[in-house]
Amino acid sequence: MIRIQEEDFSSEVEIKALVAGLPMVGGVVAFIGTVRDITGDSQVAAIELEHYPGMTESELARIEEAAHARFPVEALLVVHRVGRLTVADNIVLVVAASRHRAAAFDACRYLIDHLKIHATFWKKEILTDNSQRWVNACPGCEAAASQWQELRTMGHTHPVASAPAEPHHHDHPSWAGLRVGILTLSDSRSLQQDGSGDALQGGVEALAGQVVERRLIADDAPLLTQMLLEWSDQLKLDVILTTGGTGVGPRDVTPEATKGVLLKELPGVAELIRTTGLQQTRHAVLSRGLAGMRNHTLIINLPGSKRGAAHGLQTVADLVPHVLRMAHGGGHG
Repeated sequence: MIRIQEEDFSSEVEIKALVAGLPMVGGVVAFIGTVRDITGDSQVAAIELEHYPGMTESELARIEEAAHARFPVEALLVVHRVGRLTVADNIVLVVAASRHRAAAFDACRYLIDHLKIHATFWKKEILTDNSQRWVNACPGCEAAASQWQELRTMGHTHPVASAPAEPHHHDHPSWAGLRVGILTLSDSRSLQQDGSGDALQGGVEALAGQVVERRLIADDAPLLTQMLLEWSDQLKLDVILTTGGTGVGPRDVTPEATKGVLLKELPGVAELIRTTGLQQTRHAVLSRGLAGMRNHTLIINLPGSKRGAAHGLQTVADLVPHVLRMAHGGGHG
């Protein structure tokens, strides 16, 4: 059983529910991970955990399935929290129940060790001096993983312990004077819950750009086409950033709608976003996002996750002024 949630959990309640109706269980082993107050020489006030919805759950489910196949256990449970957590708060609960204690111990350790390597979470520490940092290492993860043959040669690849990759830029880009629209595609979120849109707005403003339009609409191709045409042909925005709807789901229609609007595609821009996205997750190759020009408006499809959208924007930010200058007839200078 896998759950990712913001709310706290009770280990006692969770264990009781897990083994209910399993009288053959003779051993239950639980691991609880909590927020500690010190990392290295720094005092920690809180952490913020993010995940990749859908993908993270699938990764955890695969780990759970592998544990069931490997160990004679009766039941397994992983509960992982996301959001802002303060010192001593619960982060993760892993429970293994079996007929005999040895299998429960082994399965519990297998789950947490593989979760730390494979599951897509990102962790940011907020220190007591109000500074923030993405965690650069997971203490003990490599050592713990070394007992499992399949993890020995992998090194540490788990995004929760990786600082966000910083794309290389030739200069410090500025979007000063650029008018930008941000369009989020989602059937389930509201504008008040639009984390990816918030991240893009923050990124644009950090570049000195001006967000003049921002909307959240359903995954609807005709409506998206209408918005793109209005923002490019009537409002004549310099840049339109879309987030969401680039995957392979039945409602993911952003690339199709965008393709019908573009007059000149820029496949290299979209490929760069996918390539650098691999620094976060292999699933970046599944994004079908496009980029290109409609007259003097640059349109870029970005992933729907908060981290994916922000990282994609950062990846191509330095190219945008150059692209727009060329679209207006300027040279390569």
